[in-house]
Amino acid sequence: MTFRSMATAGLLLASLQACNTLGPSALSAGRPAYNTAIATTNAEQNLAWFVRARYGLTSSQLAVASITASVRFRTSADVEVGIGPTQSYAGNLVPFRGGVIYDENPTISYVPVQGEKHLRLLLSPLSVEMLGLLLNMNFEPGNIFAILVRRANGVPNPDFVIDPAQEADDRFARLVAVTTRLSRADKLTFFQSTDDAKTYHVWIHDYRPQYDDDVRSFLDLLDIRGIALDGSDIVLPVVKALRRSTNRSIAIQTRSVLDLSRIGSASVDVPEADRADGLTVDFPKSGLAGEYIHVRRAAAQPSTAVAATQFRNWWYYIAGDDLPSKQYFVLFEALMSVQLSKAAQEIEPPVLTVPVN
Repeated sequence: MTFRSMATAGLLLASLQACNTLGPSALSAGRPAYNTAIATTNAEQNLAWFVRARYGLTSSQLAVASITASVRFRTSADVEVGIGPTQSYAGNLVPFRGGVIYDENPTISYVPVQGEKHLRLLLSPLSVEMLGLLLNMNFEPGNIFAILVRRANGVPNPDFVIDPAQEADDRFARLVAVTTRLSRADKLTFFQSTDDAKTYHVWIHDYRPQYDDDVRSFLDLLDIRGIALDGSDIVLPVVKALRRSTNRSIAIQTRSVLDLSRIGSASVDVPEADRADGLTVDFPKSGLAGEYIHVRRAAAQPSTAVAATQFRNWWYYIAGDDLPSKQYFVLFEALMSVQLSKAAQEIEPPVLTVPVN
């Protein structure tokens, strides 16, 4: 009996130690799982926006407001003792046994994002500040420039090609190419003014002699005059405006999140039968930005997709080996999340709360 008591005490002590261990383990296992689930469902929700818009359908957005998980640990210990002759119970008793029971009960709250502010945010062109931040954080700033900028100093980059004559104007594509080359060589940078936190400039520096031609092409494409290529730093203010105020500034028009969604919707590969039946929206030929996004279609869920959603018995997805499409979609997701968070801050209850046992 003394041995069994000691064993039982040891088991209880082990159970208590297990509780101390399971707490951090639950955090290690739970946090990545919740984070992965949120990222996956956000991607599915955003991709569904593209697909539904291609079918002329509206979409709603649910933002995850909170996740509250209650965690409970319980321990148990049993001891079996025989009474009477030993031969009556020998080999049939468990001297001691115990265990730890772990329960997790999350409650997830969603906020439906809608209303005037949400629509205004979706329709509003991006700020120069946001454009500058995105250009500086990306290794391919030329691609970001092509996706987010609709016009720069009168050089057009239309969402869609309505007039076939516009196809001959490749100035913006050449501007993107030269911007990418100079940025990769660390000769062209977007920087924030120290005088005004909302003012951005293009800084071209240390370009002679290898990049003289690229700098000259950049200035010529934007019709910037009066600058001698003598190796001196070139600083050009960037403003969001229809027309520039001086010959040494860059006036741009940016796209909105809704513009990006329309371009993404036009890239969705829908069945020909659905098009013939008039179930889908026929977009004009996409412009330069549309070359960076392609939403594919498959009969079964693809295993290597970075985002996938099911609609009308088909799986629509962004392929894992399609780097331009991944970049476009990640950019759209980032901008959409910013707009969702801004809009969700002013939304009053009711919210949708789902307990999960």
